[in-house]
Amino acid sequence: MKIVGIIPSRMESKRLPGKPLLKIGGKSMIQRVYEASIKCNNLNDVYVASDNDEIINHVKLFGNFIKTSSKPINGTERVYEAYLKLQKKYDFIINIQGDEPFIKSNQINDLIQICNKKNDICTLIKEHKYSDKLNKNSVIKVVINKDYEAMYFSRSLIPNNNKNTLYNTHIGIYGYKPSVLSKLVELKPSSLEIAESLEQLRWIENNFKIKVAKTNHDSFCIDTKNDWKVANEIVKT
Repeated sequence: MKIVGIIPSRMESKRLPGKPLLKIGGKSMIQRVYEASIKCNNLNDVYVASDNDEIINHVKLFGNFIKTSSKPINGTERVYEAYLKLQKKYDFIINIQGDEPFIKSNQINDLIQICNKKNDICTLIKEHKYSDKLNKNSVIKVVINKDYEAMYFSRSLIPNNNKNTLYNTHIGIYGYKPSVLSKLVELKPSSLEIAESLEQLRWIENNFKIKVAKTNHDSFCIDTKNDWKVANEIVKT
């Protein structure tokens, strides 16, 4: 099976503009994501996809890139445009978040294990015991069925506020069949997506199944200046 990893990257973050090029322990965020991704031996190729010349010129120093247009309004659309520009055939496309500098190659491999003919869309979850961290809106919770398919994603604590319950948090990395990704980018925003501000709910509302795999590794997404400060502290330890 031939698999490509694409890392969408943009400068126009509302809460932390220019974050792909922010240094964490002396190395840019986007370089950290790229270097972790290329360690995954199940990826045939890895590219950073961006419309920003500053990002592209930076990525030229250490890796592969695809220059996209400014038309994509989210990472999913940017990944699909980049895939089309490659003009190569792959069995699966892995969408790797450009703002998770501590992603591990093992996590990508965990995802790839469920990327097969039976599954159209794949993602990762991590199981947690209750903690105050789970109440944060930035921590996405997932309810799954007995077949390890996502039933719902939420910023709220689900299934209920019970300290004896095990909760699944979402690791924001996806695998898609190219034919399925071509359909996802044509979907219109849905009511649940708008309510939760979570794009993957659009797919569920349109009857696409999202297969999940569990990983033992957590994730850390950089959204704010405080997150950036925490990331630099993590590198020091």
